[in-house]
Amino acid sequence: MNKKLFFLALVPFAAWLFLAYSSGPPAGYTGSPGDHGHYCTSCHNQTNSYNVSIQVTSDIPASGYTPGQTYHLTLQVTTNAPRVGFEMTSEDGSHLKKGTFASVNNQTQTLSNNHYIEQTSQGTFQTSWQFNWTAPAASTGDITFYAAVNATNNNNSTSGDTPRLFNHTVHENTTAVHNGTLPGVSLYPNPLVHTLNLKGQTTVSKIVINDLTGKTIFSADRPDFPLELPSGMKKGTYLIRLETEKGSGTYRMLKE
Repeated sequence: MNKKLFFLALVPFAAWLFLAYSSGPPAGYTGSPGDHGHYCTSCHNQTNSYNVSIQVTSDIPASGYTPGQTYHLTLQVTTNAPRVGFEMTSEDGSHLKKGTFASVNNQTQTLSNNHYIEQTSQGTFQTSWQFNWTAPAASTGDITFYAAVNATNNNNSTSGDTPRLFNHTVHENTTAVHNGTLPGVSLYPNPLVHTLNLKGQTTVSKIVINDLTGKTIFSADRPDFPLELPSGMKKGTYLIRLETEKGSGTYRMLKE
């Protein structure tokens, strides 16, 4: 998949509670409209100004996100500060939380039904974090990522920090999917038991099975159907993405 790199405008704002919450602040401190712009100005005084730049890489294509598909994001902060933290969320045009995040290691953690992701205490000693984001359902429209980053001096006080806000908007790809699935193509049975079958005339170039946390359970190029499901696949709900010559489609299915 094509990597997309977007540089985010940095807007200084009054510092907030990352130092007091080295293991991560409570949910709701991203400065987003849905969080009412909260960022705890009463707790920190910005008396230091570290050099801070931020960039995010993602595999969300220029054509937009596919509903239900999971994407990989990396948040990279370049700074001379000794310790850094962040919190991120994603919202639609009405400032409602849409899409979910998932950690891929112990450097990040999620909050509030996976609608926020932030650093852990271990993650404050690095400046790059990787995590997954699963796009919302079809017809959600544009999604904006909002995040606050705080570069701190690690002096165990509320002074001497350099916070930054950023946001970035991605569009929904409405041309590749129809109600999240491919027209004339279905997967069965649902619920799944041992195998997955395909109905419809199409050539599948790739299949990806994710659980609802965004973790990839199975992935294969040019799979053959019927497809034997992974032996360790537990009971639950899964998102199955097909990539074909007709476009991409995502199917929500239950595993017995």
